[in-house]
Amino acid sequence: CSAGCPERDLENREEEANIVLTGTVDEIINLDPVHNTYSCKVRVWRYLKGKSNVNQEILLDGGNKLMIGGFGNPGICDNQVATGDTRIFFLNPALEAMGPEHKNELMLNSSLMRITLRNLEDVEHCVEGKQWNSA
Repeated sequence: CSAGCPERDLENREEEANIVLTGTVDEIINLDPVHNTYSCKVRVWRYLKGKSNVNQEILLDGGNKLMIGGFGNPGICDNQVATGDTRIFFLNPALEAMGPEHKNELMLNSSLMRITLRNLEDVEHCVEGKQWNSA
């Protein structure tokens, strides 16, 4: 992130997201020319958190893809992707107030993370830490 865009601690970002997963952007759709926001169809590789929060209704193309919205959102630092990008996504279900077109979408909750061994280990550590603490 640039200095002009402060990012919250990873622990907070993980805690605020109901679903954390790794995936690759398959297709960019629903580009909103007014707000410069868009949605993406994302091929899911691995759920790091919240797989049980993903119901069958929102799975696409045989169950391994999801629709994710909120790209281009100025409230999120790292919010841009291109087709073929693989990232760690921090997500929450779309709010009903967003309208029926977002009904089966998940929304970006905080910045995308590049997939590196260090980033994966850091995210897994946060997720596992919460599971141990709540036991």
